[in-house]
Amino acid sequence: MKYILGPLEKAGAKGVEMASGDGVIRRCHPIFATFVGDYPEQVLVTCVPTGECGSCEVERDQLGDDETFPLRDLARVLAVLDGVDGDPTEYKRACKEVGIKPIYHPFWENLPYTNIFRSITPDVLHQLYQGVIKHLIAWVMACCGEAEIDARCRRLPPNHNIRLFMKGISGLSRVTGREHDQISRFLLGIIIDIRLPNGLSSARLLGAVRGLLDFVYLAQYPMHTDETLGLLNDALQTFHDNKQIFVDLGIRTNFNLPKLHGASHYSAYIQLFGTTDNTNTEYTERLHIDLAKDAFRSTNFKDEVSTNDAMA
Repeated sequence: MKYILGPLEKAGAKGVEMASGDGVIRRCHPIFATFVGDYPEQVLVTCVPTGECGSCEVERDQLGDDETFPLRDLARVLAVLDGVDGDPTEYKRACKEVGIKPIYHPFWENLPYTNIFRSITPDVLHQLYQGVIKHLIAWVMACCGEAEIDARCRRLPPNHNIRLFMKGISGLSRVTGREHDQISRFLLGIIIDIRLPNGLSSARLLGAVRGLLDFVYLAQYPMHTDETLGLLNDALQTFHDNKQIFVDLGIRTNFNLPKLHGASHYSAYIQLFGTTDNTNTEYTERLHIDLAKDAFRSTNFKDEVSTNDAMA
């Protein structure tokens, strides 16, 4: 990445002449503005330990709180990185104090006008469908019982717009983002009036599920206004207001999940970078199938070239 983005150090600071669509040549300053990737890649590029947020200074035991936290201080991080050639023990201690791992010159260190902690973008596929919704489905089945959830799935009436899981959803393995999307479409409907253990009311369960589902769908709007962003924040708050039901039922002891915490940044992300369809990894993830998996299946599976051999 440092080699690929190296030209941006000079071009971003001093500018470079570029022709625009109207044919006029202007001086432009291209910069590294956003990073698109799933959670492991986000913590990798921001150099923060796994299990923490790559954008803000939230503590691990506060990831499940409905609060806002300040952005990580880029100036402090850069000041620490300047001491990489000094005493290793002191450098490691200084990195821990600012919340990063002791690494050697990250690629974004010298890029002009770049704040890597502000460059992280929302990812609907991995953060929402393969993260938040995946957890939510597991919590619902733990609350209501897998047998009851599967029975209600089988009783759903035929519908042209909703996939029916006639064998239920508890036995699914390696569930894809598309399947989580399809389950989300009927999840709220199958738990209405469901009976919870210990005679607890299902009102809070419905509120928590509806809050997260509303958030997921609002987050995918192709256009946003102050009103829709307000609804987005309200939907997330609805979940936080009702999430205690999972604790009362013994399903969770806390909600310190990085992907759930990432949802609290969506409103700010959208205001900075536009709608989430600009940064959703679902589109590029499809290339794994088209260019790698399908291509390999069409071979005879003999003498395939390993990754190391290909790079050599």
